[in-house]
Amino acid sequence: MTAQRTPRPGVAIVGARDGSLWTYLLFHNLRTFGDAEIWPVSRTRPEVRGVPTVADLGLVPRTPDVAVLIVNSAVANSVVAQAVEMKIPHIVLISDGYAERGTDEGIRLQRELVGIVEGSGSRLYGPNGVGFADFRAGIAPLGAPIPADLRVGGVSVVSQSGSLTCTIMGGLVEDGAGVDLCVSIGNGAAFDPVDAMETMLDRPTTTVIAAYLESFGGDRARLERTLTRARAQGVTIVLAKSGGSAIGAAIARSHTAALAGPDRLVDEVLTAHGVIRVRSMEELTRAAAIADYLSRRPAAGGEAGAGGGGVAVIETSGGAAALTADLLTHEGVGLATFGDAATSALRAVAPDGAYVSNPIDLTASPKPYEEVTAAFHAVYTDPAVRAVVIPYALTFPTADDERDVHRRSLDRYADLGAASGCPTIVSTLSDFAWTDWAVAFRERHPETLLVRGIATTARMLARLYPPAEAPQAPAAGAADVLADVLGDAPDGRTARDLLDALDVPMPKAAFVAAQDVDGVAGAVAGLAYPQVVKIVADGLLHKVKVGGVVLGCATAEQTEAAARRVLASAAAAGLPGVHGVLVEETGTGVELFVSLNRDPWYGPYLIVGSGGGDVESKTDSSLIALPTVDGAVGRALDRLPVPDGQRAATAALIERLAAEFVGGRLAAWSMLELNPVMVDAAAGPQILDIVLLPAAGPA
Repeated sequence: MTAQRTPRPGVAIVGARDGSLWTYLLFHNLRTFGDAEIWPVSRTRPEVRGVPTVADLGLVPRTPDVAVLIVNSAVANSVVAQAVEMKIPHIVLISDGYAERGTDEGIRLQRELVGIVEGSGSRLYGPNGVGFADFRAGIAPLGAPIPADLRVGGVSVVSQSGSLTCTIMGGLVEDGAGVDLCVSIGNGAAFDPVDAMETMLDRPTTTVIAAYLESFGGDRARLERTLTRARAQGVTIVLAKSGGSAIGAAIARSHTAALAGPDRLVDEVLTAHGVIRVRSMEELTRAAAIADYLSRRPAAGGEAGAGGGGVAVIETSGGAAALTADLLTHEGVGLATFGDAATSALRAVAPDGAYVSNPIDLTASPKPYEEVTAAFHAVYTDPAVRAVVIPYALTFPTADDERDVHRRSLDRYADLGAASGCPTIVSTLSDFAWTDWAVAFRERHPETLLVRGIATTARMLARLYPPAEAPQAPAAGAADVLADVLGDAPDGRTARDLLDALDVPMPKAAFVAAQDVDGVAGAVAGLAYPQVVKIVADGLLHKVKVGGVVLGCATAEQTEAAARRVLASAAAAGLPGVHGVLVEETGTGVELFVSLNRDPWYGPYLIVGSGGGDVESKTDSSLIALPTVDGAVGRALDRLPVPDGQRAATAALIERLAAEFVGGRLAAWSMLELNPVMVDAAAGPQILDIVLLPAAGPA
């Protein structure tokens, strides 16, 4: 019986023509990285790039595996509909002119496109993307340059930028990693980044997902399910993300913007699921290459960040070893403390003055090569060593120069890694040029990772192997002082009345209308001193910025003078809608900052930190997703100098406000910022100042 031959993958290119860059790239990639049968579709050209054309997609000899469309958006949807009717599994729509334009027509066309493919079984890549490449299956309908020396491997790539798709693949080649699947998302109309990651997780050959994203879509819960699945499968996700969700112009003018900008909200989700967030393409590809390499080395210690042990640094140059040790410890990578066996072995071969701890400097050891190798083997097999880093200070040798000692040294490290199973990373101190010997070394020693640039390597090792207790990340920098201080915030009386209805503790206060300023003394007679005077005006977000607050008034005369001063300042600033002043008793105790917010992507969240002025520069704030998890507010307060006897009461107050914000009487507001919440050891917590914003945000 004759075995049936599996047909070659078939790809139809609609709109193909000679002289088109898209056509050239598609033909080149399909022929270079696989053996696809190509059918150009054109009504005006008899052949394209030497291949006979057909006049219509429906005339191809058999149903293609992929249809690539490089036609105008005005006709593209009808061709997509034809491809769906033909049950073509993969449709690549390179055409633009859709929602990315921001026009009503572009948005309409994209909605129509989604309706065409929804529930059809056909997968649409794009529009406004460059396609995909399944290197393991040998089919690459990707309209972008692919590095000629790219090899098949364990890293899958997803990118919302076509050009950065090329950047990532090039960086992975540079760092010695192979690619499994590469997907360009484009607009992601019907196949978005989360869909792409799910597809990659369905592939047992993907060990790492390297992603450049600009958004995740609107379903945070769906994203978290995918990230949870990746972690459970042992697939590392390395992510570079730009942009972010828009909290809104009003919150951007509040303290909250600096403490919880879009990046912080994204980081909260990513960090919780073990995603490695990076800031550059170099970091993205280096982290992906290291993670892919470690996935193939069983001695790597399991999941990145698992506890126990550290890194050993070995080099024959004391300067290189010391510099690398400094870099690693600065970035937070722990150095291994050697056991007695490794320490004794090193001491036995070390010359006088050599450093036999970590980093290891056996400069000019007088002992035979084999004895030094045996000492290094003791390091590689030490239980405390999770990986060995070799900082290489020299340029790479060539195949025919007389640097035998350097070639032999690098081969020794690779052989030790192979024999022991210990991950071995050789990283140059600078970006030295590759040589024929270095390229061959990488091919001969897949058990060793050879990369260039120790600083990037150190940063990414820190992300893959953070210390047991990561250092506190600094809060966002101080917010810019904005000239515009107005929004849709209600005046101070309205905000107080709202919280008063919730039985929230606040200091006693009296309102004095602007026209009644002469009667301040009588109005405040029932209040204790010292007093604070605040301007009351419609939509005012920042009273201090217009001179609208005076503290420490110790007598009725001082309070009246302060009232006149803040009213004059408001008039000088041209502040509209001024109603008068609010005079309050001054609270005492520890100042807290409490802010309840809603983000359209992240959902409701809470920030708790030190209060008062310049809250943006303080580093002790905690961001908590709402509804709160039991104990989350208490743990945030544990980081703050709240009086011990008032921690429970303060936590209860914040939790009660959070519950009202999520689904109670504060649900109509997008932000409730309380600064300060004053916590007195005897009197407990009191709210001294309030900023509210309605759910729709400022106009």
